[in-house]
Amino acid sequence: MEKLHPVRRLLYTAFLLLSACILSAQVPVVPSQEVLDKPFGEEDKAAFSTPDKVFYPETWFHYIGGNVSLKGITADLEAIAAAGFSGIQLFHGQFGTVWPGTDSQIACLSPLWDHAVKHTAEECKRLGLRFTMQGCPGWAMAGGPWIKPENAMRHLVWSRTDVTAGALHKQLPIPQPSGEDWRDYRDVVVLAFPTPDGDTGEPLQADGITSNVECNWTDYLQGKAEKPLNLSPAANGPYWLEIAYPEETVVRTIELSSVRQMNHSWCFEPGVSLKMEAVMPEGGSVEVLNTEMPQSNWQDDRTISLSCKEVKGAKKYRISIVNKHDMALQSLRLFSAARKNNWESEAAWTLRTMERKGDAVRYADDAYLHTDQIYDLTGKMNADDLLEWEAPAGKWTILRVGHVNTGMKNGPAPAEGTGWECDKFSLDGSNAQFDGYLGRLSNGPLAGGLLKGVLFDSWECRTQTWTARMEEEFEKRTRYPLRKWLPALFGYVVDDPETTTRFLNDWRQVINGLFVDNFFGNMANRAKEQGMSISYETAGGDVFPADILEYYKYADVPMCEFWQPMTENYVGSLNFKPIKPATSAARIYGKPRVAAEAFTSFSHTWDESFPMLKEVANVNSIEGVTHLIFHTYTHNPQVGFLPPGTSFSGAGIGTPFLRGQTWWKYMPDFTTYLARCGYLLERGKPVSDVLWYLGDEIDHKPDQEFPFPAGFKYDYCNTDVLLNRLSVRDGRIVTPEGISYSVLWLPETTRMLPETVEKLYALIDAGATVIGDAPAGLATLMGGKEASDRLNKAVRRIWTAPGIRTIGKGRIVSGMPLDKSLAALNLQPDVRQTDALWSHRRVGDTDWYYVCAPKGKGFKGTLDFRVSGNVQLWNPVNGEMNDIPVRSVDGRTQVQLDLPQSGSCFLVFNAPGSPVQELRERQLVSTLPLNSPWELRFPEGWGAPASISLPVLKSWKDLDIPAEGKAFSGTATYSTQFEVKKIDKNRTYRLDLGDVQRIVEVYLNGQKVGVAWTMPYEMDVTSYLKKGKNTLVVKVTNTWFNRLVYDVNRPEAERKTWVLKWPDKDAPLRDSGLLGPVSLKIEQ
Repeated sequence: MEKLHPVRRLLYTAFLLLSACILSAQVPVVPSQEVLDKPFGEEDKAAFSTPDKVFYPETWFHYIGGNVSLKGITADLEAIAAAGFSGIQLFHGQFGTVWPGTDSQIACLSPLWDHAVKHTAEECKRLGLRFTMQGCPGWAMAGGPWIKPENAMRHLVWSRTDVTAGALHKQLPIPQPSGEDWRDYRDVVVLAFPTPDGDTGEPLQADGITSNVECNWTDYLQGKAEKPLNLSPAANGPYWLEIAYPEETVVRTIELSSVRQMNHSWCFEPGVSLKMEAVMPEGGSVEVLNTEMPQSNWQDDRTISLSCKEVKGAKKYRISIVNKHDMALQSLRLFSAARKNNWESEAAWTLRTMERKGDAVRYADDAYLHTDQIYDLTGKMNADDLLEWEAPAGKWTILRVGHVNTGMKNGPAPAEGTGWECDKFSLDGSNAQFDGYLGRLSNGPLAGGLLKGVLFDSWECRTQTWTARMEEEFEKRTRYPLRKWLPALFGYVVDDPETTTRFLNDWRQVINGLFVDNFFGNMANRAKEQGMSISYETAGGDVFPADILEYYKYADVPMCEFWQPMTENYVGSLNFKPIKPATSAARIYGKPRVAAEAFTSFSHTWDESFPMLKEVANVNSIEGVTHLIFHTYTHNPQVGFLPPGTSFSGAGIGTPFLRGQTWWKYMPDFTTYLARCGYLLERGKPVSDVLWYLGDEIDHKPDQEFPFPAGFKYDYCNTDVLLNRLSVRDGRIVTPEGISYSVLWLPETTRMLPETVEKLYALIDAGATVIGDAPAGLATLMGGKEASDRLNKAVRRIWTAPGIRTIGKGRIVSGMPLDKSLAALNLQPDVRQTDALWSHRRVGDTDWYYVCAPKGKGFKGTLDFRVSGNVQLWNPVNGEMNDIPVRSVDGRTQVQLDLPQSGSCFLVFNAPGSPVQELRERQLVSTLPLNSPWELRFPEGWGAPASISLPVLKSWKDLDIPAEGKAFSGTATYSTQFEVKKIDKNRTYRLDLGDVQRIVEVYLNGQKVGVAWTMPYEMDVTSYLKKGKNTLVVKVTNTWFNRLVYDVNRPEAERKTWVLKWPDKDAPLRDSGLLGPVSLKIEQ
């Protein structure tokens, strides 16, 4: 074996020989608390330099369709083990058709499939890879052919019939959609109530329309437009329309098409302002609505209804729209009927941020329903579904309410593995799912404990509003019956808007409880019975209208996801794919690990490189990710086939991590970097000053771009944790695991539960500091007047006047924003700096900060830390640990850093054996340019010359060689010689390779110096350098991109590569090779 750096020798010994070892023990799902919480010491240096395998990333492993072979599985898993992964998570998805060399297809769930899955598990056991499986075929979410309609996700449906006084013998229409047998329609109730004022069930009919947008507005105002109206950003003033009616008309509700449909990519940050004015006959106008579209979600498929101020005497209304982004509008309907503001979201049909402005709108009582006027007519339906009822005087509305299968299916999965999504609110549904798939596997082909864990990936089944025992569950959890409140779930205001709001919050709380306990909780219990761990990704508060944190309490490993490339919107943005909720849930529920589906993409290029991936990983690690699970390694059934081989799909989904990649041999360097980061990102406890209370009204996750005060970190907290897991120790708010916070912040206090305010008082009295204002009202109908009295009593004990007030041992701060409150409390920022990214952890007396360059650029400057002591820089790229100079100022510590783009490091305070030093910079004494000619050698068979002399370094695409050679992809070798006249033992000699595209492996005088796969492309060569003539060899590896561009322009029979998704045939070639300038830097 060639001479390796000691650390790399350990890595390759561990990884490259794994396939020859028989390993019965697989990696645990998380590191032990003993390892994470023990005092910091010398052992940490070794553990950081050579991390335990539990800290190494995992990868998803996808079967695609029937393209599966046992020999391919073995080759893939051996490559995965050799690359340093600690485990795989197996999926079976469906894209495309038959791939070359896989004529013998394997059907999902067949005996051959069982054998392939068992072979995968046994190979994982042999190779020491932890084996986990997705909880159903496909990746979304939990369903399959074993789920019958009665155990599928269910939705309420309703039909409306308007009648007048008199005897009725009437067939009520069956609510739709229910026509298909698989909908499995079941009746719930028939309700009747006096028709509210202005409620015809139909939109208002305009008499005349003028607008600065040319279109058939009548179709949009009636909701009958065939195509959406596309509006470019309103750069030159608002889009407007004026709607005239033939007589005085009251508009109480405006309904627009879903927020997601306005712009899918920006649905989490819509950027749409809506204003409506009543134009008065005598002149002037009255504003009836002025609001911003709320945050939505990428599966939002429901209209948004907004309450308008009632104005008498108007015959014309003017609507103005200002949109920051491209916008599509499918409908815009106006009603004289009163509807609960944003009811579609508050009734849990979709997930959107609470829209508060419309909550203040009030109408006369006859515009609302009243519980004492709602009649249950269910018993008056005869066996032929005919309603027999004597309607009292007046106009009456009858609702026939039932429930149906939502029609959601798991996917994208092979047809034979596809079926209904299971009911997420019932134990029957989750048990049917577990037994039908995971139970079948763990008691069948994977018996004997081969299956170590289960994952539930992407929530793509929208929402659910019913289950068979919903009324029973609701009354058990709220202590009042549901039935007469059902009209509120269809938008009606019952009694008054505030009462309806409180009921709808109770409704969401019940849905949350069923979602958390009967699906996630039951799945966790069933998994543990089988000896399996469980993890799952974001669902609640991201797509599903539930608490954004609570469901994670049942996960062994909370998961999230991040995508590449990073973008301002869509999947590459923090708002679209948030990290913070999963991070916060892990911390407040005592989970040591936050995993992420990593490097997912909709646009893989075959030019993905480690520096780009490293930058994406760094940014998301700052958000709280500690453990990466790559998306994705697609199973390649071929062995000895054209490289690079299969990727996830022809649609360009996922980053192609494959054994056929040019850079696969360097994967241990990248996975070890991530393992070193993972070790220190899971070691100890996170340090955050602010605990952000999300409130008692289940809501959309907060804006991830919220302008939080600089220099402070925060975690989210929910009602469950506030009531059950928080206490006070030494004036700090603490969890049972010892994570502590300086303050609890209440940014949203519109409505609260009485028990919440009582717990706040107990925390403050015990020594906590709380920042926030008094709630405006009660968040529930539970408890009635007693609950209201409890709330008011607790509020009076805490809030008396703005400012800082001492209560018992603690303090309440009210009447001022968070930044001013922190300053008034004399709480110093943890870090003062410009724009470097950072996070902070601690164990005992040792603190460490993970510091990264900001997105898209480097960082050079001084960081000012709240902690003091000696400092070491621990480099996760190479495992080196060095003392660095610092300056102490007013009890704080200043450190100078120079990080390139994608650069990162750990700054460890009070590490063992590190002295305090005053600030000084390392001096560059001289630079020796390496300008001698280079010899460049290419491997045979790829159209490049065997050797070429280069007087000047340049990209391979710019060399004077044949076109096929310019497009070379793989590893080429540079060599040169240079003279060193004198070597000073007191100086450091660093080789600076300048610009490298993409990875270099360096040898000096026949000895391997190391690999550089990210900026800066520099190496310490002091111990390899000799006086006189030195021989430098540099091996450079680029990506497959250039060769694939060349081959896509060749006839298929002449291609030397094969992929599912080719680059654009007209794409320019990318820079590759050693571009320099190369120099030897002499430092002192």
